[in-house]
Amino acid sequence: MSVKTFEFEAIDLHGQAVVGREGAQDLLELDRELERQGLTLTRAKAVAKPTVTKVGKLKRRELIAFTTQLATVVGAGVPIVEGLRELAGRMPSPGSKGVVEELVRDLEAGRSLAEAMERQEKSFPDVYRASVGAGELSGQLPEVLGRMASYLEWARSIRATTIQALVYPCILSSAVFTLIVVLVTWVLPRITSLFPGGREKLPSQTRTLLAISDFVTGYWVWLLAGASVGVAGLVLALKNPRTRRMLSRLALAIPRYGDVVRMIATSKFASTAATLQNAGCEIFKVLGVAGSACGNAYLAHRFTEVTKGVQLGRTITESLALDPVMDPLLIQMTSVGERSGDLGDALEKLAAYYDQEVPRAVKWFLSLLEPAILVVGGVVVAFVLLAALLPVFSMYDNLG
Repeated sequence: MSVKTFEFEAIDLHGQAVVGREGAQDLLELDRELERQGLTLTRAKAVAKPTVTKVGKLKRRELIAFTTQLATVVGAGVPIVEGLRELAGRMPSPGSKGVVEELVRDLEAGRSLAEAMERQEKSFPDVYRASVGAGELSGQLPEVLGRMASYLEWARSIRATTIQALVYPCILSSAVFTLIVVLVTWVLPRITSLFPGGREKLPSQTRTLLAISDFVTGYWVWLLAGASVGVAGLVLALKNPRTRRMLSRLALAIPRYGDVVRMIATSKFASTAATLQNAGCEIFKVLGVAGSACGNAYLAHRFTEVTKGVQLGRTITESLALDPVMDPLLIQMTSVGERSGDLGDALEKLAAYYDQEVPRAVKWFLSLLEPAILVVGGVVVAFVLLAALLPVFSMYDNLG
């Protein structure tokens, strides 16, 4: 039997009304699934699952501009279809214009804005569609779009900060590696070829590096092919959820680096959860989408376990505290939010704190990484140069 999509209304354990969507084969299975989530079903209807259309894709920069303008238009009281038509004419590229025009056609066909965006998953991420759907149901779409624009801008700034911070170490590592390869494969053989007596008369360090040089120059094709196969194998392995979780767990265990990774993932989770919570999404949707958006496969898996704990009746704080890998500050702020009844505000404060702390942590980590690269590279280069100069010193000793 195929899975259907149901729009439902339910009541949670505190007597609050909850609306949302859930996939199930029939109403009985839907009722059981909601019961496992601590919800009592009151009404449900099956809706047609939207098909994904291909009309282009909004780039990250275009999505931020589109969201900001749409929030302004809707907040001013302009009908959403009319506002989208005007926005389509101002989109910077044919692809982005096609995306907005497709939204207009779907709205005119009777779909909601969230349903129209669901048909274009590549342009509108999960957190975006979930927030828009909650905003439509709660009647707070302008406010939700405004918060979403801020969230997208924040996500872009975090991404830009991380990439910018990694540029210099990558260039430095590449330069050091290139220098070592040139010294071993080109400079060293030419220097040592000037000395009589053959390789047997050379120092052991020099002979070792010459053997490495011969191997690299003689089998470079096979080495390149092996590296290509290794990269392809790693890419395929990363598509396996279990392998991706294992590598992500190892990243968290690396001293210093793991702290930065955990901080960035926690920041993404807190900001995403705050956006969804303030948009009016039900808590299981908040935890599910925010967990998958944290950027670390292992932590995303652990957030899934937290969601299961909440479904079993625990508080979010209790479920987070059971996992030793969770950020203590996240647990503390979640506890404050649950006690005060304003979880979204508490998570927003945590995200604001990490907005300032993440760049500092990245800068601090790089202040350790860059000297480490220079020291390791300097030691290797010094060893290569010493191996090249030892025969010269030996020859002068013999002449003396």
